[in-house]
Amino acid sequence: MNLNEQLQAGRARMGELTDEELILKVQEGQNQAYDILVGRYKNRLYAYLFRLLGNESEAEEFAQETFVRAYMHADKYRTVAKFSTWLYTIATNLVRNRIRNIKRRPKIISIWSDDQGGDEGRWVEIKDEGPSPEDTMDRKKLNELIQEAIGRIPSKYRPSFVLREINGLSYEEISAATGLKLGTVRSRINRGRTHFKKAVTPLLGRDIRFKEM
Repeated sequence: MNLNEQLQAGRARMGELTDEELILKVQEGQNQAYDILVGRYKNRLYAYLFRLLGNESEAEEFAQETFVRAYMHADKYRTVAKFSTWLYTIATNLVRNRIRNIKRRPKIISIWSDDQGGDEGRWVEIKDEGPSPEDTMDRKKLNELIQEAIGRIPSKYRPSFVLREINGLSYEEISAATGLKLGTVRSRINRGRTHFKKAVTPLLGRDIRFKEM
């Protein structure tokens, strides 16, 4: 086996490791392990940040900054938390700091826009009565409506709502990522759901329900 084949075999073996095993490899100086983590999470992290920021370029910028910070502070990761939770914590804190800075400026306009984007909304179930939205509008339009509804959720409730309904994190993981108490997490998710349903029902022309995982 030549050197190139050995390197490829090594990458394949590393690709079988868990997120937590990979970040520990990063702590040992194996940068290749971090490339694998970035590949696993770049789409999910971008989708999460886009739902919060409503802007493609800002979501991309914040995703890159999150990965940079996670790499620079890899030595601070501890296995008591899942890597995904730790990564979302960094991203959430970056957005929080952005909001604080924006709020200090006079005559501001909300940073939550209605620009389209993001991945499919697997987290919304449409009741079976009548034709499904896919029968009357294309996927792009549906994503636009969903993003518009998310944009109407107050920023106080949006991170918990998005982490739960889009990223599928457990209540415990959201609590760890946001620093909120478990009861507060549940409350904010429920309030986020209420605001979302209120906003999206008129747009879709039907009621929706959420599936508990």
